[in-house]
Amino acid sequence: MNIVEKAERFARKEYLKNDSFHQYIHVENVLKRAYEIVHRLKGVNIDEEALTLAIIFHDIDYSAYETHPDVSAEIAGKWLKDNDYPKDKIIKVKNIILDHSTPHREIRRDAKTIEGKIIFDSDKSLFITTPETYQKYFSLLYLQETKDLVTYRP
Repeated sequence: MNIVEKAERFARKEYLKNDSFHQYIHVENVLKRAYEIVHRLKGVNIDEEALTLAIIFHDIDYSAYETHPDVSAEIAGKWLKDNDYPKDKIIKVKNIILDHSTPHREIRRDAKTIEGKIIFDSDKSLFITTPETYQKYFSLLYLQETKDLVTYRP
């Protein structure tokens, strides 16, 4: 079993502790959107394993909105370390997780990696279903490829 499969198995159990919106189905939806974006990006080098792991862990602890990215990144880091994942890749996965959060974007500024932009866009673009959510999130999206996937238009 590879690291992604092991992470999925672990995460499916952990997500059961979250509210009804932040269950593993949310991870599956974010993954699907992320790979729609990845397939539209031509000639861009993307660490798909790190992106996938970050998406799997991004909301693994949603006990508090403001701190969930930090807590989720720490859970990911510990789990990845316990599963002998390389230290430099753990740091990358944790940073991608932190890039998915709107409050963290205000602190950290824009995502520095393409994977950070993809996780943010994948997560937020799924919310764009009403005039209010379009107003709130569309202008924050990083990538034109994501904007092209948004189905709601005012």
